[in-house]
Amino acid sequence: MTARFRLLFTREIHRDLLAEARQKGFDICCESFIETRPVEPSLIAGYLHEILPRPIHAIFTSAHAVEAVLPLVGKEKLSWTVFSLDGETRAAVLRYQPEIHLITAPNAALLAEQIISLPSHRQAEWYFFCGNRRLDILPQRLSQQGISLREIEVYDTRLTPKRIATIYDGYAFFSPSSVESFFSLNRLTEPRPCFAIGETTAQALEHYASQVIVSPKPQTVFLLQTIYAYFGVEPRLPSGN
Repeated sequence: MTARFRLLFTREIHRDLLAEARQKGFDICCESFIETRPVEPSLIAGYLHEILPRPIHAIFTSAHAVEAVLPLVGKEKLSWTVFSLDGETRAAVLRYQPEIHLITAPNAALLAEQIISLPSHRQAEWYFFCGNRRLDILPQRLSQQGISLREIEVYDTRLTPKRIATIYDGYAFFSPSSVESFFSLNRLTEPRPCFAIGETTAQALEHYASQVIVSPKPQTVFLLQTIYAYFGVEPRLPSGN
């Protein structure tokens, strides 16, 4: 009989992925520890009316930001250059603007370096579409290089912590905010692996967990493959694959 593992995911994931996990011997409980809401669309539309015709450089480090902005553009082809994180953020951009000029990186620090490496980075018009709890990594790095960045908050994140009585075989986290929310009311009484969707989430986890495993790409499917490999259900993924 296949051994069964119980995992807590701090975000809902697609039911097809849950079904696949069950077939492999994983019972996943999904509990959201944060709530995200887009800013009033009319406010965002006001900004877009001003910048849509211009060849701006737009930055997205969250799929939530993409979902708050690009649906308001409709089918209009943008002349923007977009800088985004890999994985689900990149996928969201291409879902709405499949032909847009897109530059990506696996984390905010490397995305900042991509921006700084552009010959004309100081002359470009930069907009950062973000949430109210965005990290300082990218804005601080760009500021150090004299890059003027206009930030537009397009979604709000609220922590929704809850106590978890069950001890799971592993825990999966999808953002630094979810880490903060979970550990505001919970602690690991026994050593357990904590899986992170990306590097910034992993850095947040290091304050609370001794065993942190990072997905090679910031996508749920790769996070699951990392979990399967950790528990010996599938071969371990090559680093960066």
